[in-house]
Amino acid sequence: MRYRLKTKLIMSLTFICLLCLCLLLPAHSVAQAHLSESAIRTLIDDTFSVMQQHYIEPEVVASTKQFVVSRFEQGQYASIYSLEDFAEIIGKEIRNITGDAHLSMFTIKPNKKVTHILKHKTGKLTYNFAFEQVSYLDGNIGYLKFNKFHSDEKAKETADAAFNFLKQSDGMIIDLRDTIGGSPDLVQYLLGYFLPNKTPLWEVLDQKGQQLYSVINSNNPKHERFQQDYPIWILTSGQSASATEFFAGVMQANNRAEIVGETTAGAGYYVGVQPVTPELIFRISLSKPVISINKQNWEKTGIKPDINVSAVDALNYAKRVAYESVTNR
Repeated sequence: MRYRLKTKLIMSLTFICLLCLCLLLPAHSVAQAHLSESAIRTLIDDTFSVMQQHYIEPEVVASTKQFVVSRFEQGQYASIYSLEDFAEIIGKEIRNITGDAHLSMFTIKPNKKVTHILKHKTGKLTYNFAFEQVSYLDGNIGYLKFNKFHSDEKAKETADAAFNFLKQSDGMIIDLRDTIGGSPDLVQYLLGYFLPNKTPLWEVLDQKGQQLYSVINSNNPKHERFQQDYPIWILTSGQSASATEFFAGVMQANNRAEIVGETTAGAGYYVGVQPVTPELIFRISLSKPVISINKQNWEKTGIKPDINVSAVDALNYAKRVAYESVTNR
């Protein structure tokens, strides 16, 4: 009898302790609220309301929404449990339907600063502001490889150091096969090394095709060695995207470089962020750049190479072409 009473007392005390602990913990740490069907449908409506208002291609919004709503009504989104699930699944769905590689959704904590700039794990996209290699190849050919147009101002100092190192070369191979994109500001800065001051670079258009502003070459480079009779080859792959395509496209259009490799990814819009709710953010394409000299945009089409070879063979091909070019001059 005493044993039973003691056991009941221990169980009661344990229950009370657990109850107190649950009362002290934040609600989301006990159990995350399941999004109801009506809540998911409301989020879908709110998402496409934001998209209709801000997306650079408003004409595709209605059909995209119709497809998503149809799949919702068929029960295809039963795996959406939380707001994070909604962001991942619906964001991916919209990206796949539109073919716009920039589109995505993510969640934030309340009052957190929102930015469209993607963060990366420590590695080749962060080391030395993504500048990976600079060297001299046979024939006095400079070689530069970097993996992102980094938004940090110190990336410009790194670029200056790289170009200063290469200024005695007789030609340059710029390897952008692994370059995922990044800051148009750094694109503009780097183009200053290769194009004359005040060269028109690109214009930015709104939803209606009206010009918002234009971008010209305004950088004063540390030297003008590469603006003279100096050959350049840019290596690309199907993964070369966004700001990478700005740089390669402007250089190609101005006859300042030959593109060697594969057609680029075709991510050709300016991206920003818009809130759907205070905690759900839409990373969305807001405007359309066109290259000034030919009025071309590369969304979904990419920048086509002058010399079409597989990305894995592009460096060896460019080495051979560059060596023959500079030694026969």
